[in-house]
Formats: sequence, C-alpha cells, structure tokens
Amino acid sequence: MDSLCNERFSYERISTTLNGPAIRLVELLPGSRDQILECKMMLSFLEDSPAYEALSYTWVNRGKIWIPNVPTPIICDNKQLDIPKSLETALCHLRNPQESRLIWADAICINQQDDDEKTHQVRLMRDIYRRARRVNIWLGPQSQSGPGELALDLVRHLAAASKEPDPDIRQLMQLGSQVLDSHGVQDRDSNAITVYTAFFELLERPWFTRTWIVQEAVVASNALLLCGTKSVPWMDFLDAFAYSIEQPSLMNILNPDTIVYALGLLSACRAVQRGPGQRLLDLLLQHRQCGSSDPRDKVFALCGLANDTGPNRLNIKPDYRRHKVEIFTDVAKSILLRSGDLDLLSVPRRSTASAEVDLPSWAPDWSLQHNQTSFSARDISGNRLFPFKASKDTKADPKFSVDDKLLSVKGMFIDHVTSVGSLHEIETGSMFVTKISKEQTIINNWERVSGARSWARYINGEKMLDVFWQTLIGGCVPAEYNELRDQFFEFNRTIKRFRMLHYVGLQNYRKTYLAASWVMLANSAMSDAFHKRLASPLSGGYTTWTFATRMAMAASQRRMVKTRKGYMALAAGDTAVGDSVALVQGGQVPLVLRQVGYYWQLVGDAYVHGIMNGDAFEENKCEMIWIV
Repeated sequence: MDSLCNERFSYERISTTLNGPAIRLVELLPGSRDQILECKMMLSFLEDSPAYEALSYTWVNRGKIWIPNVPTPIICDNKQLDIPKSLETALCHLRNPQESRLIWADAICINQQDDDEKTHQVRLMRDIYRRARRVNIWLGPQSQSGPGELALDLVRHLAAASKEPDPDIRQLMQLGSQVLDSHGVQDRDSNAITVYTAFFELLERPWFTRTWIVQEAVVASNALLLCGTKSVPWMDFLDAFAYSIEQPSLMNILNPDTIVYALGLLSACRAVQRGPGQRLLDLLLQHRQCGSSDPRDKVFALCGLANDTGPNRLNIKPDYRRHKVEIFTDVAKSILLRSGDLDLLSVPRRSTASAEVDLPSWAPDWSLQHNQTSFSARDISGNRLFPFKASKDTKADPKFSVDDKLLSVKGMFIDHVTSVGSLHEIETGSMFVTKISKEQTIINNWERVSGARSWARYINGEKMLDVFWQTLIGGCVPAEYNELRDQFFEFNRTIKRFRMLHYVGLQNYRKTYLAASWVMLANSAMSDAFHKRLASPLSGGYTTWTFATRMAMAASQRRMVKTRKGYMALAAGDTAVGDSVALVQGGQVPLVLRQVGYYWQLVGDAYVHGIMNGDAFEENKCEMIWIV
C-alpha cells in the first residue's frame, strides 16, 4: 500500500463514438471489512453495458449519523484515488467477501474536476439509474442504539398492513410489539410506540435531504433501501411511509421538518407511476428544501424528471461551465416564455436585503431552501392547491430587455400596504409548549393588524372574523366553507385559554408561561374528554386538523397585512409598509411590488381577500410594468 500511495490515479477522457455515450463502471474487488477498498475502472457503452448496480448516497453528512466527509484513499487500478468518506463507507458495506460487484457511483465514475465531463455525464444520469440492475439506496451505517434496525423491520409489517382494509390503533401497536418481540425486548406493550419513533427518526438520515436522490430513487426499476446490514425493498418503504402518515394516532410523533423530504419523494414517485410526470417548476418548488453542494444542482438534478425540459419545450440541459446566476436567469426566462402562465413569479423569494446581487428579482434563487408555499403551487396531478383567477382568464405576455435584466408585464395597481404584521416563523423542532407561545403571539399580532375582532364589516360586507380565518388559510372554495368555519371556531375555542395568558403579559416570563401553558393543556384535554370530543391539535385532537394543516401551509414565512383601502392579505415575508399590490395579465394571484426608481422589484405573491377571483381586475386599466 505504501508504494502504491505514491502514484495517483488519473482519469482518461471519455470519448463519444458512433456506438453512443460511454460511462465508467467500477469493479469492486472482494475483500473483508478491515481491508482497504480495491477496485478496477472500466469503460462501457451505456446502451450495451454489462449488468451493474448503481449507488444512491449522500456526499455531505448531517443529522444524527455523522461520518467526517474527508477525502479517503482507496486503490483503483493499483493507484491511489481519494473519494468521500461517506462513499468509502457505503462501498465497504456493499463489498462482497467472495465475489466482485460492478458498481456505478458518481464520485468515482465521473471526473469531478472536469466540468466538460460532468456536463456530459450528468445528462446521462437518468438513463444510468434507470438501466441499473438494481439501485442501492444507502442511508448510512447502523447507529449505536440500533433504531434503524427496528425501523426497517417495522417497514415490512407496515407495508403488509397498508394492503389490508380499515386497520385500527390496536393493530398499529401490535405491529410495534411484534418487532420488539423479534428483537427480544421485554415490556413490549409500553415500548411499542418507540418502534414508530425509530421509523420516523430514519427519515432524519441525510440521504433524504439531498436533491439528486429524487431522480435516482424515482427512475429506478428495482431499488433496495440499506441501513447498515439491514435492507428492505424501496417500494415497501414507500408503502409503509404512505400508510403511516395517514394514521392520526401517529401524528404526535411526526416531525414536519423531516417528513417533508420523504413526502416530496413519495409525491415524485407517485407522479411518475401515474403517467406524464411533472413540470420542472413544480418539481423545483416541491423539492426546494433539499440541499446540494453545488447550487446549480438544485436545477440540474431535476431536469431528467421534468416533462417539459426537452428541445421543443424549455430546452434546459445541465452545463457546469455556466455560472449559477446565468442558469437561474435562463431557467426563469424559459419558463415564463413557454409555460403560458406567470406561476414562476409566485415562487418565494430570498429577502431583498440578502438577495443575489446579479440575479433579477423575477428570477428565483433556487439555492435558497425555503419552506414558504407558493399560492400558485400544484399537486402531483397538476391541479392547483389554491385555485385562484385573480386576473380572470387573461393570457400572459412577458417580454424581456435585450440584456435579460428587465421583465415587462401588463398589469394594474390595486392598492398599497399601510400596516404589516409579524413574520410567521416558528421552529418546528422547538418544544411543543414554546410553539404554542410563538403561534399565539403571532395570531394576536395578526388580529390587531387586521382588525379581526372589530364589529366593522369588510369591503365586501363579510364579518371581519370570517375574513380573518379565510385569510389565515389562503382562502377556500364554497364547498369547504362551512366545515372550515366550524373548525376555525373550534380552534379558536381552544386557543382562547392561551390568549388569556397573553392579555396579562405572561409570555414575557418564560418559566411562568410554560407552567401556565401546561395547566391550560391539561385543562383542555380534561374538558375534551368530559365532553367526549377531540378538540384540536393543541390538546391532542383531530377535529381541527384540516384547518390547522391548511393554516400551516399558507401562513408559514408570511405576514398579515392591511392596505389603505382596507384589504386584508397574507403576503410574502419581506412585505413592508409602502409596497404596492398589483394584478398582472396571466397571473393567478396578486403580486407585491416595491418601487425602485422607474422600475419595480418583485417582493412575492399574496392572498388578498375579496380579489382572488377577478373581482378587482380591469384589463382596460392595465399598464406596462417593468420588473428589475
């Protein structure tokens, strides 16, 4: 080994021939766990390559399982090659003691120092993973406490249970007890819930947070999920996860911070299974919280999955020779010109104070991991989550300046902002009672800003409190109105108890507030039990679950605002007093714009109650608006 370390492995260029694109494959030589990894590199044409396995893993290590991701030497063609520690660990687990395995892994098979090669090979990655005999999804080694082992054993039971009709809470606990029993754990009944906790902790593994894994897992025809020495079929895991999140009894151990990544994966897999797939914009929004070491990969990693990136559509291809600002601007321009709508302008923006200097405000910075929901977002079937037509059925006609710095749209100004509420920004990982305190503080502030408790009537004649709750959830269709109204007042009944603590100022005294809050929770729970009802998420119930979920989706990272004419709105988090509200032709929702000299800066989208269905739009009053 010492003599081999002196000679470094160097890549030979991959040439394109008439036989089609070529890729590198690695023959992982047999060996024991304590031996240094040895492999051989080979070139193969993708169209007629020998049977190989592809590896899906994460380069960067975060979360509860941490492996220092420093360069680690292996032997490749009798020379030293440095690879990420996380990849070396995965290959050590995959290595067979007796036989070689043919593997494709990006950090070895692509020369990461050659941008031309990266550009060419990354364009092939969808086919590489699709053609693989098997895709090995590596979550990482087993943790010392072993919850991953419990979790994967539970997957098999949940996947089977998902195919049975009408399971109940007793069956869920029985499944947990069976897993504990197989591991020889005593006192199974009291610890059954810990198995489900272990399952959801599995979702905290860094693999779920990486952008590239979406394509790798979705296009695989045969995938295996591995954690240490345990493994389960990937489709079983998806079935188990989909089943578990539908069980109300497990809601109290779910962490929204972690399940959002798995939900995105589940949605992407279901979209591909259902047929035509999704638009690039919808994929970018859906997986925006995922990370990548190179910000350009936030776009490149999803191009292969999108149904509109081909030559006759958006014509977007990975190219590592271009700067991220150039890529993000071109992507935005292509989507605006070819999508037929202005949904892209509703993508949540970075704060104007910290925005990328050279990136126009109309071009989203996809390197930003943002959890604000766009009011133009769609589900996996392409249906809008918020079905608005604020500019009626008008068509978008965007135009650009010669240097692509300015976007021109036709629109009309409705009003300007005169008061702004607190930012809805709650750490989902914080203590439960602390969340209640922050939530209540924000709601109290929003009630004051909007005048929700006043006896006055809204512009359209509605009661102010009815306008307030509709604005909290970004509106609703008539068929949902009565149910959601009832849920709001049930939700309001529960939080009244916490409002009293704020009226006397206890939120300024943390220990006293927490103690009083626990008393309130206990009182709420006993009251609900006495009346034989499950009142709200605050007291462990589910009758307000739809309202609470809708509010969390619509309000996160936004502010309640009021305009000069009296409109109540849920606006982008960077909205400030003096900003203008505009409706633009082809836009589904109002936009918040900020004047900068002769031009306008895009702040974000907004729900403005009373004008979401074209009530205020007049096409003959539209003018040219230049957005910088």
